[in-house]
Amino acid sequence: MMKKQYKSITVKLAVVSMFGLVLITGCSSPDTNKNPKNSTEIQSSSISSSEESTTQVPLVVDTESESATSDFKPSSDTEVASFETYFNLLGTGKEEFIKTMNEEPKTIDEGGMEFKKAGIRVWLHADTGAVSQIFFESKDIDFNGARIGDKIEKFKTAFGEPISDKNGDMHFKYKTGFLSVNYDTQTEVTGAVYLLSEDF
Repeated sequence: MMKKQYKSITVKLAVVSMFGLVLITGCSSPDTNKNPKNSTEIQSSSISSSEESTTQVPLVVDTESESATSDFKPSSDTEVASFETYFNLLGTGKEEFIKTMNEEPKTIDEGGMEFKKAGIRVWLHADTGAVSQIFFESKDIDFNGARIGDKIEKFKTAFGEPISDKNGDMHFKYKTGFLSVNYDTQTEVTGAVYLLSEDF
C-alpha cells in the first residue's frame, strides 16, 4: 500500500512539476514583439528622432550684414548731392537736360523750368537754347564742403577769392563756368546759389 501510494504521489508530483515547468518556460521566453522594454526603447527613440527633426536650428546671423542693414538709411538722409553733377550739365540742350533729370519740369518765369524733385530751377540761353543757369536754395547740395545756410566765408574757403561782390551777390570762377552766391550782407548767411555758364 505504502509503495503504491508513494508511486502515485511521485507520478502526480512529476506531472505537476512538468506542467509548472512548461508554464514558467512559456511565460519567460523572449518575445521581441511583446517585450515592453523593447517597445519602450523603440517609442523613445522615435520620439527623440522626431524631436530632433522638429527642433529648430538657431538662426546664425552675419553680424557684418546685420550692422550694415541697421546702419543703413535712405540716400536722402545720408548722402548730399554734389553741385558738380549739375555743373557738368551747363551748356546741354533742353531735351538732354530733361532726360538726364528723369523728371517732367514745370514751366516758370522767363522761359525757365522747375524740377521739384531735384529742388532746382533752370534757365536756357536765349540764343542757343542751352542750359545757362541752374538755381539752388536747398541745403542738401554740397559745394566743395560749403552748403547754403553757411556763412559766405565758407564759400570763400571752398572756391577762393571771388571775382566780384555786389550787394550780397558774390561771384566765383570755377572751371569753365561761374558760381553766384547770394548772401545776407548783415549776417553773411548764404541763401541761394546759381551755377552760370557765363558771368554777368
